[in-house]
Amino acid sequence: MSTQRFLAENQVFLDGSVQQMPTMPKREIFERIIQNITSKFPDVYAALFISPEGFPINTWGVSIERAEEISALLSALIGKTWEIVKGVKEGADLQFIQIQTNLGGIRIAPQEEFILVTLTKAEA
Repeated sequence: MSTQRFLAENQVFLDGSVQQMPTMPKREIFERIIQNITSKFPDVYAALFISPEGFPINTWGVSIERAEEISALLSALIGKTWEIVKGVKEGADLQFIQIQTNLGGIRIAPQEEFILVTLTKAEA
């Protein structure tokens, strides 16, 4: 097994212990989700499945290097957003985050097993 595959399927802790990652959506399921999203939302130009720990699982439309950068940033954002939601007592479950800019947007849908992220182009 390659190191990359091992790291994708397992979480290695600083003490050297290893824990198998939860089962993630298969590539075919990811591709079906992407087809569904892009048919409904033609402004989507990229999508990522991110593990709850903040690592990219599957990507479409961005390089793996960019996916790693986006995953780390969004993982921090989601953690802080959870703190805010709990702090202002506006709900128990975080269901959706949307960020809109003049250049496009980011849609984040946290799930139990993964986080679905889509990047969108600005409307013309």
